[in-house]
Amino acid sequence: MSEKSSPQPESGPSPIGEISQEPSAFEAFLDANQKKLIIVAILIILGLVAFVIFDGLRKLSAQNAANDLADARTIAELNTVSKDHKGKNAGGTALIFKSQLLWRDQQSQEAIQTLEEFIGAYPEHPAIGNAYTSLGSYHQQMGEIEEAKKAFNQAAEMKTSSASSLAILSLGDLARSAGNEDEAKAFYDRVIHEYEDSHFQVKGMARKRLKLIGVAPPTEKRPDPTPSAVQPAPSTSTGPITIPSPTPQAPPSAPSVNEKAEGSDEAEVPENELGELPELELPEETPSSDTPQKSESPESAPAK
Repeated sequence: MSEKSSPQPESGPSPIGEISQEPSAFEAFLDANQKKLIIVAILIILGLVAFVIFDGLRKLSAQNAANDLADARTIAELNTVSKDHKGKNAGGTALIFKSQLLWRDQQSQEAIQTLEEFIGAYPEHPAIGNAYTSLGSYHQQMGEIEEAKKAFNQAAEMKTSSASSLAILSLGDLARSAGNEDEAKAFYDRVIHEYEDSHFQVKGMARKRLKLIGVAPPTEKRPDPTPSAVQPAPSTSTGPITIPSPTPQAPPSAPSVNEKAEGSDEAEVPENELGELPELELPEETPSSDTPQKSESPESAPAK
């Protein structure tokens, strides 16, 4: 009889394998490149520190340049700023201000040359569009129409510039001055439609100019109305009125004592222009030796 075989264990889940204690790939990479990673980290930190220092110096330099630009008032001072801060925005802005002072002092060619110098040296300057527009305006005022159109077209292509719409408007004005009203209308419409949410002031100017399309400006002055031949009315005014001065009159003579006695109880006093005069109380006359006696009238003389 064969030997009894030992019972086989029932089939079930396999036992959990042992966890490997070996380092992972990432840990192995860190161990192998630890020194290199430390060096890279140090370089990154140094780079950040250098950037902070450089940015601080740049801001300080820009602040100093801005202060120098703000203090400049004359052409000589602006020349100094443009040289000391050459290549910076402040140096370019100094050239723009210089051109404005030159134009104000009626140095037209020098102002144009300064703007051309700025355009050539600072093509990325934030005010490059304004410079082209100013250049076109200078040429326009000097009667150099073709040069003005070139500068305005350059400014019109710079959509981010605040003066681009003004340059297009100026192109429309040049076309209208030349009698090309259809071309002028196209430029004015372009300002209105290309700048829907900005440049509101320039768009208002373009709308006003559109209303003038087809309106002929007055060429002759209306003649003054011919005055009708109307005889002047006779003057009713009279010359100055002369008031005659009153003729002086001699004061009335006082009645004598005899006349008073022969008259009525109340002697009448003649009236003058001033009204009635009050009665006068006459003192009694005392004949003196110096006073000659009054001669009797012929009527009172005794008859012979």
